[in-house]
Amino acid sequence: MTYFMNEIAVDKGALGLTVQQLLDENCRLATTVCLDQGDYFEVLYYFHRDLDLVTLRVKVGKDEELPSISGLHLPAALIENEMKEFFGINITDIAIDFQGRMLLTEASLQKPMLKNNANRMEG
Repeated sequence: MTYFMNEIAVDKGALGLTVQQLLDENCRLATTVCLDQGDYFEVLYYFHRDLDLVTLRVKVGKDEELPSISGLHLPAALIENEMKEFFGINITDIAIDFQGRMLLTEASLQKPMLKNNANRMEG
């Protein structure tokens, strides 16, 4: 059994074009992961086709915007809303934007996955 794994560092400005190329090659978005690296976020988009896996790695400053890929692939809107709620990453133009209320309520701890969150519960 042979499979291919590839990781590509992508500038956020080229994200849409790169995602479209993968979709055109019949790749499917498997999941997306957001990592809080202290000074910046790292967003990993995992695409697969058969047994091949391609990871797109995008670095985004905490005060910067990340363009949504949901205009190219609508299911991405769910994970983008989740990242926006749990990390506070500024993802723009999400096709279906829940405005921070997809999973969290007004009474919930805001941005609970953000490192050094002053509102983080201890314990």
